[in-house]
Amino acid sequence: MGESIIMVVLIGALLVFEFQQQASIKIKAKSSNLKYLIAFVAAILIIILFWSHSMQSNIKVVLIAVLFASVAFYNQGLGNDKVVTYGSLSKASDYGRYDQIIVEPVKKDTMVTFASKKGGSYSLMFTDNEESIQHFIRKRVPKTVKVLTGEEYQRQLTIKNRKHRSLESKQLEMIRNRPNRNKFVAIRKKS
Repeated sequence: MGESIIMVVLIGALLVFEFQQQASIKIKAKSSNLKYLIAFVAAILIIILFWSHSMQSNIKVVLIAVLFASVAFYNQGLGNDKVVTYGSLSKASDYGRYDQIIVEPVKKDTMVTFASKKGGSYSLMFTDNEESIQHFIRKRVPKTVKVLTGEEYQRQLTIKNRKHRSLESKQLEMIRNRPNRNKFVAIRKKS
C-alpha cells in the first residue's frame, strides 16, 4: 500500500506542476476534439483491461489512466521565455535551446516548427496569423536563434542542397581523375 501512496503523491505532484505550467502560456496552440476522445477512450480501456481483484493494483491502474486522460487537457503554446508542451521541465524548452524556429501558414492556421540539431524538432499549430506569431517570437528569442518564414527556410534548404550536390560532384571528379586510379584501370584493360 505504501507503494501506491508514493505513486499517488508523485503523479499528483506531476499533475499540479503541469497545470501550473499552463499559466505561463501567452499564445495557446490549437487542439482538437479528437485528442480528448482518444485520451478518454485510452483511459477507459486501461481501466477495463487491467482491472483486477487487488485494491493496490487497481489504484495503480486508475493512476495511470488519470495520467493518460490528463494529457488531453493540457494546453500547449508559447510562453514569454519558453515553449510550453507536455512534460516541459524548467529550462528544457527555452527558446534559446533551438537553432531555428520556422513560422509558416498552413491553410487558415499557422504552423511553428522548433528545430534543434541536438534534440530534433516538433511543430505546433496556432489559429493566430503568421505575422502576430512571428512578432511574438522575435521579441522573445535570443539573437542566436534564427526565426524564419517558410519561404526563407525553403530557400536556405535549396542553397544547402545545391552546395552539397556541388561538393559531391567535385569529390567524385577528384576520385575519377586521381593518377593511381587511372593506372589500375589501364592494367585491367590490358588483362
